[in-house]
Amino acid sequence: MRELKLREKSARGAVDLSIKRQMYKLLAFVFTLMLIIIGALVLMLMSVSRQYSNALQNANTAADFNTDFKNNIDLEMYNFVILPQEDRLVENLPMRELDAAVRVLHRLEETTTLTDNRWRIDSMLNMCENLREYMTEIAMTESYDERMEQLERNIRGETGLTILIEKYMHDYIDGEVRELAHVQSLIGQQVTVVTLGALAAVVVIVTMAVFFSLRLSRRITDPIGLLANKAQRLGDGDFSLEPVATETTELKMLDEGFNEMVARINTLMAKQIEDQEYLRRAELELLQAQINPHFLYNTLDSIAILAETGRNEDVVKMVTSLSVFFRNSLSKGREIISLRSERDQVASYLAIQQVRYSDILNYEIQIPEELLGFMAPKLILQPLVENALYHGTKNKRGPGNIVITGESRGDDILLRVSDDGAGMTLEQVRALQIGIYEDRHTGLGLVNVHKRIKLYCGEDYGLSFESEPGMGTTVSILLPKNLKPEQWGEG
Repeated sequence: MRELKLREKSARGAVDLSIKRQMYKLLAFVFTLMLIIIGALVLMLMSVSRQYSNALQNANTAADFNTDFKNNIDLEMYNFVILPQEDRLVENLPMRELDAAVRVLHRLEETTTLTDNRWRIDSMLNMCENLREYMTEIAMTESYDERMEQLERNIRGETGLTILIEKYMHDYIDGEVRELAHVQSLIGQQVTVVTLGALAAVVVIVTMAVFFSLRLSRRITDPIGLLANKAQRLGDGDFSLEPVATETTELKMLDEGFNEMVARINTLMAKQIEDQEYLRRAELELLQAQINPHFLYNTLDSIAILAETGRNEDVVKMVTSLSVFFRNSLSKGREIISLRSERDQVASYLAIQQVRYSDILNYEIQIPEELLGFMAPKLILQPLVENALYHGTKNKRGPGNIVITGESRGDDILLRVSDDGAGMTLEQVRALQIGIYEDRHTGLGLVNVHKRIKLYCGEDYGLSFESEPGMGTTVSILLPKNLKPEQWGEG
């Protein structure tokens, strides 16, 4: 009996090996053919793409050349010629327009490859230097008639340098445009060649696939057909699938794996629905938190009192900070914003509160500049600062301090919101930590912040707490550096 099982296992292994060998051959053929196609595509298009890119860059750079170059130089030089002698100084010459043109020409000189256009660039640079000398010569000429004659002959006349420079620049742009058209034509031809080659490759691949499938026995093809039908039904949304009846061990394993995949999809879909539901609830709570009526009313009342007492600078400071606070709170509907915007939002909130509680509140924000470009979920600092103020600093006798810091931790960012207020006992800290992890309502808005961080950043990220009675509280926020707005449909 044992020997029979071993023979059956060996036979199954031989069938399995035969199938793998044929599959590997087909995959090797397809992979090699795809590499050839990709290599041909890259080699054919790289050189043309480089030419096209250079020509396009040159055309864009040439567009920076002032189209009114001639008119501006002519007019400014005429105005210079008619100036009184005491104002007709070399430093008053209109060199700014000429210097801008020279900068554009030097940029073009670095990238231009067409022989005719390189000659035009060199010619225009020489003309610009001659033009500079003529302008200086005019500045040194005492006689008005001689200055006008030099102006007409050397600068703005029909043979003057400004009209020549303008004409050469037009010829340069025309040359680059013709080069773009030529390269575009080459790209079209090469795309046609690649397309035909790809079609030929598809024909060969399909032929090989048909040949391979005909070699398989009915014992294998029939269950595969059933599995394909099963996959089709799954793609149509039918999750009530029956096991495929087959005696082939490999196909049984495939069917069992398929059924496990369907079960996992059902679980993931349920989890996704749950997460989306929470996200909608979190967004609703976030919108409610963004426009806190009590904060707005108290701020407006404070502004009115400051205005009545003539403290205009504080009025301007509070109104400006309130504007920044709400602009960053709304953030055009985005949920993922830069850490710089998050810092500005909490800074505006603290600026408002410092005017209101100037006798008890001091604060510092120490987030390094190199961290401000990374992204973070919106409104994660302000709720923590609000808790530090109302549950820490205000419960302390005397002035209190709130400090916001940030530091890099490898691929992560660690933010801290610290106060030197009343603090909490170890039991209170543990209860608070358990509360946010078990989604219990804490009354401090921390569950919202913690859950949103986990939704956007992953299970490894969120809030943690350190506190000691009478010594204050520190709330730490761990965020990843690789968070992208487009992951959540934002840009």
